[in-house]
Amino acid sequence: MTRRVVALALLFVVAPIGGFAQTNAAAQAARRWRQQHERAIVDEFVALLSIPNIASDRENIQRNALAIAAMMEKRGIAAKLVSVPGGNPVVFGEIRTPGATRTIGFYAHYDGQPLDPAEWATPPFQPTLRDRRVDDAGKVIPLPPAGTPFDPEWRLYARGAADDKAPIIALMTAIDAMRAAGIALKGNVKFAFDGEEEAGSPNLEKTMAANRELFAADLWLMCDAPVYQTRQQSIIFGARAVTQVDITVYGPRAELHSGHYGNWAPNPAMSLARLLASMKDDNGRVLIEHFYDDVEPLAAGRKAGAGRSTTDR
Repeated sequence: MTRRVVALALLFVVAPIGGFAQTNAAAQAARRWRQQHERAIVDEFVALLSIPNIASDRENIQRNALAIAAMMEKRGIAAKLVSVPGGNPVVFGEIRTPGATRTIGFYAHYDGQPLDPAEWATPPFQPTLRDRRVDDAGKVIPLPPAGTPFDPEWRLYARGAADDKAPIIALMTAIDAMRAAGIALKGNVKFAFDGEEEAGSPNLEKTMAANRELFAADLWLMCDAPVYQTRQQSIIFGARAVTQVDITVYGPRAELHSGHYGNWAPNPAMSLARLLASMKDDNGRVLIEHFYDDVEPLAAGRKAGAGRSTTDR
């Protein structure tokens, strides 16, 4: 996963959206850098994955935030922790490019879902390399010596190894690759790494509202998604959000005999089933009135310009 995100990050920062990773100079530079430094990249990744990252574990969340800030500072990226009272820090970083007229932001999160260690084949915060997927009888193997190529089918298991610490490492590696190849940025770049995403990001909006200028950008890329099923690099236009509602359904106080009350006594389960079924048509389109009022359709020209390696949902 990491190698795909590295190439995609480079593609966006230094090339037009229509470019293809296979022929783009920046993507090629990323591939060469990754091939030459695989063990060092994975070592940095393992160190980050070893820090527990459950959102409610404030002490370790702070450790994660400081570690990520240190990673950026090591690369000359101006970094700081930004938060509001009661919230986990957003790790902010910025690269300013002289004369730049646009700013691109990259979002990812460093917290992870709560877990039960008993459900893990190996400890969740002890990154473990396997020669294939664990559900495909993958065996634990040691990290190879520096200079030894990594098999693309090897899997590194730990909480957050994909969702969502992988993009953080990939973005940092992309910066390394560009600088090593002498590729100059064309725009300003900002990074925002959230520490509460798996808890619903309850303070992210407040944090950004309190620091509008800091987080201002022309475009934000959300680096939080699985590898597309085809394993092709993909750009998804639009990020799905979560809307939460509380619904109260009324029914009998106690169980009723269906022979006497069936079909006419209110059935809460049936009411909820009807309500849910009424929200979408057979093609998945939401039927709630005004649901799409603020949705801007993707223009045909933009779809065509995105190229064959992109995906529109």
